[in-house]
Amino acid sequence: MAILTPELFLGFPHFRYFQFFITHNLIVWTCLYFVFVHQFRPTGKGLIESFIFLNLCAAAAFFANKLTGGNYMFLSRKPENNSLLDYFGPYPYYIITLEIAALFLFLLLLLPFKMIGKNKAGKAESA
Repeated sequence: MAILTPELFLGFPHFRYFQFFITHNLIVWTCLYFVFVHQFRPTGKGLIESFIFLNLCAAAAFFANKLTGGNYMFLSRKPENNSLLDYFGPYPYYIITLEIAALFLFLLLLLPFKMIGKNKAGKAESA
């Protein structure tokens, strides 16, 4: 979501512009690197652990927001510019919608690996 609808306070060619896009894209590319190069595979247990870790990070961000007046992870308010959060309801209800969306996306990303695992198991049984 951050890549598609960024909230940038400094535009091109400022350092923070590049830093934002590089770091957010590297999150995606790092995951792809570990899947395709190192053959890591997501699991149901990993999904649960990742979801718990996400919520721990959100809790830390919530307290950081209270201490600093910040808006990390958009837990204090929606971004100023238009974003996907505009479709998720008003504050604070969009946070619950984000939780559901995150869990749905985690499951959606796990699904191809579960399907591949079933296909390999089926082929091994028939061989």
